[in-house]
Amino acid sequence: MKNPNTFWNWFIENQHKFLQQQKPISPSSHHLKPQQLTDNEVLYYNLQTNLNNYCNNLSFVLIGPSAKKSIQQLIITTNGNKSLILYAANLICKAPKLPGWKFTASIKPRQNLDKIVSGNDSLYEFQNLKIKISDLYFLPTNYCSITQKFDITVYLTEYWKHPQQLLQQAITIMLEDLLGEHLAYSKINHLTIKQYPKNTNLINAYDMKSYFETFSITQ
Repeated sequence: MKNPNTFWNWFIENQHKFLQQQKPISPSSHHLKPQQLTDNEVLYYNLQTNLNNYCNNLSFVLIGPSAKKSIQQLIITTNGNKSLILYAANLICKAPKLPGWKFTASIKPRQNLDKIVSGNDSLYEFQNLKIKISDLYFLPTNYCSITQKFDITVYLTEYWKHPQQLLQQAITIMLEDLLGEHLAYSKINHLTIKQYPKNTNLINAYDMKSYFETFSITQ
């Protein structure tokens, strides 16, 4: 691990380029090789490279700005790796104060549950996908008593309008925000996304944490 200031010095020099982007980039684009990227996507590749130079295996997510919020958010994620939590937290502690930016680490739940239950939660925008956690429902499809993990199916409307990869990435990010990375990765083994069915008794996504905590193998 290198000095976090090295990463932030690079970011300060390039942050205006991210704010100038007109179209959000898929969260997976920073895993591609430079020759596979457009000029705009190279910027995201370089961000991941500099993040790797600080601590390998950390990843990032960029959210916003939206029509209602002018703030762009950089989220540092550990991908469920507990050993990286301190590195992610340390990086955010050293983050500069920049106009138009918010820096966080996706370690603990970051959403207000009361707002989700009332339907007043934040709107996520992933390319042309606009969705809230309160729009999501789920059903557990399998449970492993050895790992104590669930296979989960998440349901949403207009599923068919969006690429599967985009949906998978978007829902994963939203569940991390809802549950926190630790709970999300310690309880969810496999995530499936499907179209919201009619006449089916589904569970609200905001009840997922409670479901995990109160689940009994006799259910």
